[in-house]
Amino acid sequence: MKEKELDKVVSQIKVDSILESTSGAGVSIAGHVLQVVSGTDSSGGQITATTQQDTGLSASITPSATSSKILVLVNHNVFTWAPGAVPFTNGMQLVRGSTVISGGTTYGIGFGMKAYLHGDGNNYLGGTVVFNHLDSPSTTSSTTYKTTAKYSGSGAGSGGYVETAYNDQVDTIILMEIGA
Repeated sequence: MKEKELDKVVSQIKVDSILESTSGAGVSIAGHVLQVVSGTDSSGGQITATTQQDTGLSASITPSATSSKILVLVNHNVFTWAPGAVPFTNGMQLVRGSTVISGGTTYGIGFGMKAYLHGDGNNYLGGTVVFNHLDSPSTTSSTTYKTTAKYSGSGAGSGGYVETAYNDQVDTIILMEIGA
């Protein structure tokens, strides 16, 4: 090509669609979002157990390839009440199927909010818990992600609780398949 012809080269391709040839696996471009699904929960509920319990928030996705990654984004509106001392050890976990993939087994994902002592001598903790996780499920089967929470503040088993979807707020989970 001559130098003058290089000035005429266009670096833009316009197409109406890109089709796979014969594999049946779809077109996957590494690093791109292949699909997005979400789940919501506004039913709330008080968790008084000192072991992890389902919060009611979940979503399922069927990855198109075993090499895909799933980016999980979670937003929980949480309120905790504790008789007496501040409940610092409340926590959440992110679970794929029945496997804990984020949050550990002891405390879970900490709420990271400041409690305040109310005039009645009890402690209250409220706010939004946001967390994310990049997972490699290595499957093309339908996969469910959910959150769990537990109450383990002072007075556990004596009236304290963690409440999700607090104050009629909507908790959300978003699952994004990322091509590898």
